[in-house]
Formats: sequence, C-alpha cells, structure tokens
Amino acid sequence: MKIKWARPAKLSALLKKHHPSAEKGDPSDALAPEDPILVLIHAWLLWEASSEQAETAMASLMASRVDVNEMRVSLPHELAPAVGKGYPRLEERLTGLKKSLHSIYLRRHEISLNYVREKGKRDAKAEIESLDGINPFVSARVLRLSFGVHAMPADEQLSLLLHELGVIDEAVEHEILATWLASVVKVGDGHSAIAALQAAVDAAWANGTMVKLAGKRRPPKPPQPKVVVVEAEEVIEKMNSASMKKAAAQTPVTKKSEAKKAAVKKPAAKKAATKKTAVKKPVAKKAGTTKSPTKKSTTEKSGAKKVAKKTAKRNTSRPISVARKRVG
Repeated sequence: MKIKWARPAKLSALLKKHHPSAEKGDPSDALAPEDPILVLIHAWLLWEASSEQAETAMASLMASRVDVNEMRVSLPHELAPAVGKGYPRLEERLTGLKKSLHSIYLRRHEISLNYVREKGKRDAKAEIESLDGINPFVSARVLRLSFGVHAMPADEQLSLLLHELGVIDEAVEHEILATWLASVVKVGDGHSAIAALQAAVDAAWANGTMVKLAGKRRPPKPPQPKVVVVEAEEVIEKMNSASMKKAAAQTPVTKKSEAKKAAVKKPAAKKAATKKTAVKKPVAKKAGTTKSPTKKSTTEKSGAKKVAKKTAKRNTSRPISVARKRVG
C-alpha cells in the first residue's frame, strides 16, 4: 500500500532499532495468552502514556480493588487516586475503562472475554470493537495480542513521534496511521512490531522528546454522542433565545405603533368636532330665519292695534253724532 505521506523504509529501520531481543522477549506476550481482560485494562492505561506509567498504574489499581468486578462498579473519580491525578487524560481513560468493563458484564453477566476465542476473526473483531466506550488503540491491541487478529494499535503520541522521526511526512489521525501500519507490517511480525513501536515511544518519553511534542497535541475529542447532544441543546437554546429576543424587540414596537395610532386618531376626533360645529351653525341660522315670521307677527299686531285705535275713534265719534241727531 503506497502512501504519499509515508516512508516504509524508515519504518523498517525504526522497527529494527527497537526490536525486542530474544532474551527480553515481548512484554505483551506474558499477558496475551492468559487473560484478555488484563490486556484490555493494560491497554487502557498504555494509551497516550509510557510503559512505565502503565505498569505502575496497573499494579496500584489492581491492588486497590478486590477484583475486576469491583473496578467495574467503581466510579472514575474513585479509581483516580490509585492511578494518580497527574496521569495523562485521566478522566477520559477511566471513563472508557469502566464503560468497556460494564459492557462486557452485560453481555454474559460476567467479566470475561474467553468466549470470543470461539469466534472467527471477523466476528471477534466485531465483538471487541462494539464494546461500549472502547478506544481504537485498546481494541486493536486486544485483538492482536489476545485473539490473533491482525491489527496495529496507534494513538496520537505515536503519530507525532513518527512525524518527528521522519517516518511520515505529516501527523495524521491515529485511525489512518493504524490502517497504514497494518498494511505494511506482516501478520507474523505483529507482536514484535507492536513491542518495537512502544519501545520507541518509551525512549521518546525518557529523552524528553515526548514532552516537546506535547505542545503539538490536539485537544482531546469528546465522545460523539455527547457532542451531538451538546450541539442540539445549544441550537435549541439559541433558537429559544432568538425567539425571546424577537418577542422582546417586537413588544415595544407595538406599543409605539399603538401610541402613533392614538396620536393619529386624536386629530381625527378634532376634525369630527369641527364638522359637528359646522353642521350646528347652519342649523342656528335656520332657526334664526324661523324667528323672522315672529317679527312679522309683531308688525301685524302693531297694524292691528292701529286699526283698533281707528275703529275706537270712529266708535267714539258715532255716538256723539247720533246724539246730535237725536237732539236736533
């Protein structure tokens, strides 16, 4: 498998340099045939750490608990003092360890992986990789050392170290690196290659190279389900806050609009009042014209009075004339 960013020749030289001698043997071989659960626990402690750190932490952790089942029921913060508070990625490590042990227990009501030996390599791979909270580095190490499945564990510190040593041109994701290593390393050389790569990492921890590379580490990624839930809740909260802001922004606008409407209505009322007064004025004039006949009636009365006076004069004058006639 040819990769542009990889140098297989430099990888071969690195593996030869750190190849375990026949006298020392592979330290992983002592655990591999015995108990896959111990390989799993050790792999969790070895992830993003050195062999010295992992061995010390495992001895302390096993001594602090009666058995593995007690380790399973313990909370991460209860296991932390035995491992050490300064251990790299302590919370993420212990949380994954507890979840994977509990997942094993739920499947068979016991903490054992011996039943996986009866499965084929493909089924064994699916069984281990489907454990809750499992890490690709941990699953690959368990599959290779305990069940003979060809897989190469790789973590971020190995990617940074291989880039520093010129084996790869760029620090790639550990899943991509593990796939490339599995394609380059032969199946029969899997155990020795794993031991050689871990020896290179331990040497980098010893000479301070890993401390220098620690600044280039990416921040740890939270588990995917939690990320999805945190993002969904944030979107909902943002939507709710946005709607609340819109509602708060709209309420004063409506009040202003109502005030404007009221201000617009007031001159309309004045106009209506002026119209009503304009209507009343001609009515008053009409009423004045109706009173004019009353004036005529007063003139008629005055005329009638004059006629009455005249008749009264006539009447007063007639008896005198009559009297005169009678006298004569």
